[in-house]
Amino acid sequence: MISLTKTAVDLLLQAMETRAGKVQVATLRQVAPRAADKLLDAGLLVATGRIPVVAAMDGYEDEPIPAEWCPERGQYGYRDSVGRWITVEAAEIAACAVDYPLAFARMLVAFERAGPSRPSSLIDGFVWDVGTIRLTGTKSPVPVWFARRLSDPAVWTRLDALLERRPPEEVRVILTSTTGDRIPVTNHKRNIFMSVADVLRAPGKLSISPQVLGARIFPGQRQRRFPIDHSEDCGLVWHRGETLTFGGDKQRRLLQILFAAYWSKSPVVRIAAVLEEAGYGGQVNTLKKAFGRRNDWQRFIRFDDGNCWIDP
Repeated sequence: MISLTKTAVDLLLQAMETRAGKVQVATLRQVAPRAADKLLDAGLLVATGRIPVVAAMDGYEDEPIPAEWCPERGQYGYRDSVGRWITVEAAEIAACAVDYPLAFARMLVAFERAGPSRPSSLIDGFVWDVGTIRLTGTKSPVPVWFARRLSDPAVWTRLDALLERRPPEEVRVILTSTTGDRIPVTNHKRNIFMSVADVLRAPGKLSISPQVLGARIFPGQRQRRFPIDHSEDCGLVWHRGETLTFGGDKQRRLLQILFAAYWSKSPVVRIAAVLEEAGYGGQVNTLKKAFGRRNDWQRFIRFDDGNCWIDP
């Protein structure tokens, strides 16, 4: 099995969110060449025809135009503004698509999984039933669906109608390539929507962590230490009976550093060092900038004179 990187995993999830469900290989290689090659080598992206559109330089402006097949020349191309034929290499417009069955298998490799050998389509090209998994805290296997492009109103409307027709007996997990902040709010409370990026075992792995997923679905069952505790990835912090959710790799890494210090004998750390280790750039030089508009982190994190520490 070819190992991935965080960039490759991010690129794969972005490819899943494209409108057509496929992208030009050349475009992916322009964005992240090494990551694109890793996904192709791993078989997570597979060849699927062509997307005959190119960005032509004509009149000093980038203009997306269609590339047409010319039987006489036996090649793709287009005519510029003065009528000249411009050849387009086939490799330039070659397209690839996600191998969803393989992607689902890698996402759920750490779980005891049951169901058909291939996922069944529920909404063609957008939603799949991928079987059931065993989760700590449940008496029976939990059904799992996967959905993409949940921020698209048309997709969400169709999925919402499907949830109305097919409610789960207890709870259903709906994994998605859509980022957590773009998932609409649902009234179907027994359907738990979870962005794949938020429950991975590590930033560079496509495998979902059973511990992290379980903590997100059953947050009240996870706290062992009082007055403060956290999930494995620090995506959840339990503070005096309240559950706080943190998204984004950098925020979770920042919290991991602070909690590692908190559980040790040296809880106080330098703010600059924490921000640098968490991967923030030079423009993010305070905790307030790191956490953005939210301020609930100040309930358990203190800072003074360039230092910071957890004080629940």
